[in-house]
Amino acid sequence: MSAAIGEVRSVRSRQGTKREYETVIILRSGTNKAAILELVQKMMGVFKNAGATLIKIENWGSRTLAYPIRRATTGVYLYWRFLGGSDVVREFERNLEIIDAVLRYHTVMIDEDIDPEARPSEITEDLLDAVSEPPPEPVVAEDDPVESVGDDEEDDYRDDEGDR
Repeated sequence: MSAAIGEVRSVRSRQGTKREYETVIILRSGTNKAAILELVQKMMGVFKNAGATLIKIENWGSRTLAYPIRRATTGVYLYWRFLGGSDVVREFERNLEIIDAVLRYHTVMIDEDIDPEARPSEITEDLLDAVSEPPPEPVVAEDDPVESVGDDEEDDYRDDEGDR
């Protein structure tokens, strides 16, 4: 019994369905637009060869990491959502491990037994160009006064008997 590439290989899954996955990739902060576009094109080729469907891709921008990863303290986050089988995930992650710009990735199965025709792809050429551009940094208004929660901070540290 041989299954086609990109098919879900599970006894309990319905025939002709796929699983929905999402992956968050952290790239080095110095990754430029050309390198991001090259990564996206390479991964789209992986999806095409495996019979998977890329539903959505977003650039979440540069963020500070909670802890250093390979001596990097900031990274560019890319969000991917796709349909495919478990072999697609394996090939996708194998290719991510080869690329030096990728610091970390995490893939999660969102749903199973998805009809591929019911979830159209949102990928266009304009979206691919937008993915390589980082989103604008959030603007923090400096003229907004910070409201204090309580005037008497000492009351917050007293226990039931009134002792500190």
